[in-house]
Amino acid sequence: MLNPISHKIYTKSGIVKEDVFVNKKVLHLGCGNSKLKGAIGVDRLSLADVDIVQDLDKKKWAFEDSSYDIVFAQSLVEHIDDLVGFFEEVWRIGKNGARVVIGVPYFRSIDSFADPTHRHFFTARSMDYFIDGTKLSNYSYSSFKFEKIGFWYGWPQRSNNLLVNYFKSFILGYSKFYDQYLSLIFPVKILVWELEVKK
Repeated sequence: MLNPISHKIYTKSGIVKEDVFVNKKVLHLGCGNSKLKGAIGVDRLSLADVDIVQDLDKKKWAFEDSSYDIVFAQSLVEHIDDLVGFFEEVWRIGKNGARVVIGVPYFRSIDSFADPTHRHFFTARSMDYFIDGTKLSNYSYSSFKFEKIGFWYGWPQRSNNLLVNYFKSFILGYSKFYDQYLSLIFPVKILVWELEVKK
């Protein structure tokens, strides 16, 4: 795994409360009232933590090309209508080498189905359509590509429970088997990807 920044965002006690990305231009998409400290907060609603009101289903977003070092979206992507268009915009506004951290509910989690505004459901392979070099990227939905820096079933931080760490390591090595069968018995709540913009 290539030096992930996700461990700075997802701490053992929740999303980080301090500004851990000093001198980096950070965009928090779908921030609601829980904006990442030091980030520019974007949401469709005008809330206290929102710096820019933007409907992320519309293109083109009100941000310059290649202008951000980090793009963070937690519990947002499942609400987006056009995922290909969304990732095209993320790629466009990210600098070459920018990190993109995406957290979504796992498709077996009850949280996936509780919210009637969720439009998409995710497995370990869902982002492979956008990751350079994967079999699914051959579908060429778009010309932009990302490199996968990391992927986690559940919270990216290691657990204090050794059995949980072993289980997460095991299912990461057998993701297709987990998604198809084992997740029926032991579903995780979220999936997290860290991608890198390639230009």
